[in-house]
Amino acid sequence: MTSPKTAGAPSRRLILMSSRLLYVVWLLSILLVVSGSLLPASSPVMRAVGSLPVSSKVLHFCAYTWLALLALLAIKRRSLAVLAAFATILLGVALEFGQQLVPGREFEIRDMFINGAGVLTGFAIGILSRRIVPAASSS
Repeated sequence: MTSPKTAGAPSRRLILMSSRLLYVVWLLSILLVVSGSLLPASSPVMRAVGSLPVSSKVLHFCAYTWLALLALLAIKRRSLAVLAAFATILLGVALEFGQQLVPGREFEIRDMFINGAGVLTGFAIGILSRRIVPAASSS
C-alpha cells in the first residue's frame, strides 16, 4: 500500500518537469524574438518571414502574447511571473529602439503598442489558465 506522501510523487515529478520545460521554452522564445527583431531585413530569415501570408503586426502581437503567457505558466511565484510578463513590454520597447541600428529595419511606435497589446492578452490568458489548471488537477 502506498502512503499519501508517495502516491502523488509521479504527478509532482511530471509537474516539475513540465514547468522546467515551459521555462526553457520561454527562454528560447525570448532568444528567438530578440534575434528575429535584430536581424537585418536582408537576412534569409527575415526575407522568409516577410514572405509569410501574415501581417508583421499579427506576428508581433502573437509573439508577445506567447512570451507573456509562457512567463505566467513557467514561473511559479505569481509576483515574479507577473513581473516577467510585464517586463516583456520593456523588451519590446528596447528592441524597437534597437532596430534603428539594424540595416533595413525601422523604429515603429505602432509596433510597441501592438507588442503591449499582445502582452496584455497573454497576461489575461495566463491568469485565467493559472486559475483553471489548479482547479482541474485537484479533481
